[in-house]
Amino acid sequence: MKKILFPAITLALLAATVLPTACYYDNETDLYGGTATCDTVNQRYSVEVQQIMAANCLSCHNGPGGAAAIPMETHALLKEFATNGTLIDRINDSGSPMPPSGLMSACDRSKMEAWVKAGAPNN
Repeated sequence: MKKILFPAITLALLAATVLPTACYYDNETDLYGGTATCDTVNQRYSVEVQQIMAANCLSCHNGPGGAAAIPMETHALLKEFATNGTLIDRINDSGSPMPPSGLMSACDRSKMEAWVKAGAPNN
C-alpha cells in the first residue's frame, strides 16, 4: 500500500503546484478591461504623426489639389494648420468629423495634440 500511496501523493502535489501556473497569461485587456495606455510622450513627425496622417488624412489631403485645397503631405504644410489651431479643432469636431468616416481614435488624437503642444517640430 505504501508503494502506491507515495507516488500518488507525489503526483497530486506536483499537479497542485504546476497546473495552476502552467498556462497563465497576463494581458492588459483582461487585467484592466481594455484600457490600453496611450503613449503621447515625444511624438515625432517622421514616425507617429506621419503614420497617423497616412492612415486618416492623406487619402484626401494629398497634393496641391487636396481636399478643400488643404494639402498636408509635408511637415511645412501640416505645421501651418497645426500652429493656427485648425488641425486640432478639426480632428476633435464630432459634428463634422475628420476623417469624414468618423473621428480617429482618442489615442491618435491625443498624440497629434501632444505633437502640436510641443510646437509641431519636424523631428
